[in-house]
Amino acid sequence: MQISTKTLASLLVVTSVAVMPGTTRRSRGWRKKSRFDRLLQRHDRKGELRAELLGLSPQEFRDLQKEHSFEEVVRRHGFMNEQAFRMALLGKLREELRQRGWSAHRINTYVALRRERLG
Repeated sequence: MQISTKTLASLLVVTSVAVMPGTTRRSRGWRKKSRFDRLLQRHDRKGELRAELLGLSPQEFRDLQKEHSFEEVVRRHGFMNEQAFRMALLGKLREELRQRGWSAHRINTYVALRRERLG
């Protein structure tokens, strides 16, 4: 994965907030995305992280995104809903940081401190 460690840590914080029910409601209008969805799309531009979780290549993921909504893609590839996908993403981000040398204590401390700011 070619995502920087700092970006992974930021995504972990945002994902930990997004996993809580009711925190990522969509804005007014059916086309607008939640803040979490926009951040994930920005930091995972090529779709590598999302594709890896879904068991697809990034190219296959991008092709499916052109034809179907993200919610449909998630359901077709084994997740009950977007909330379940976010839980899996949280675990994946934690595991990736552990592989890059972060301890569980460091991850938990980082998330706790940053989560307070997002409120």
